Amino acid sequence: MTARGLTWASLAFLVAFAVKVPVFPLHGWIADTFSEAPTAMGMVVAGKLGLYSILRFNLGLFPEQSRRVAPLMIALAVFGILYGASLALVQKDLKRLLAFSTVSHLSFCTLGIFCFSISGVDGAVYQILNHGVSGSAFFLLLGFLYERYGTYEIPAYGGMAAKLPWMATMFVVTSLSLIGLPMMNGFVGEFLVLSGSFAGHARWIALATIGVILSAAYMLWMVQRLFYGTASPMVTERAVPDLNFRENSALWPAVALMLIMGVASPYWLRAIDGQVTALVGTATQIRTHSVDVPQAGLVPMEPEKQ
Repeated sequence: MTARGLTWASLAFLVAFAVKVPVFPLHGWIADTFSEAPTAMGMVVAGKLGLYSILRFNLGLFPEQSRRVAPLMIALAVFGILYGASLALVQKDLKRLLAFSTVSHLSFCTLGIFCFSISGVDGAVYQILNHGVSGSAFFLLLGFLYERYGTYEIPAYGGMAAKLPWMATMFVVTSLSLIGLPMMNGFVGEFLVLSGSFAGHARWIALATIGVILSAAYMLWMVQRLFYGTASPMVTERAVPDLNFRENSALWPAVALMLIMGVASPYWLRAIDGQVTALVGTATQIRTHSVDVPQAGLVPMEPEKQ
């Protein structure tokens, strides 16, 4: 295939996978999908498959073309971090808040992938795993809450911590994981992405860190409105049970993983690092060869013998 054909093929792959992630501005489907999807479908629909495909196919098959488009993808990733976090901050629907927070969190993965540093890509892969655990647990909690009260509207809630202490505990732990609290899994991925990308893209990373602050703002404000303050009439009037054995059985393994992946991250990173090093190394070698290779038909002359 010609160089132009490779470029167009890589762009076709990238756009298809970017829709699935979703990368800003190809995210328009996610809020409506999260709002309408049942809990089980929502847990698997978010962009981990799209990010895996970018790593496996774009970086694996088109490393040189991926390097050329990297500045654009880094810019879109940072815009996605800020845009998703800003919209999540003003949402009144829990599922739409989760949708826009997903755009923001997965944009960190895109940023780490296209920085082409080993620690950045390590962090992106780790963040994919993190979001699979924490995001799925959050979806479960929203499903359990809906079964009890029949609404995702945040203003309808308030003051539930006294009535549902275990539900409140699980919401707080999962929210702290998504925020990236130190000693939890989200912190490791975000720290590796930001530190690995800083050397060559300091200004973009400075902007991306604002997204970390915004994520703390919208998640903690959501927890405060749901579980603390004055109890709403809906919460006061309805007698609902706290988490039962079946629900705890689904949530506790995820909570345990959030903590274990936060304090024992080298166990996963050692498994990730080998493949990431090979992937980034291949892209670097191809870029170097494309610059250093002599023009076709020219053979370097040997030095004359004395």
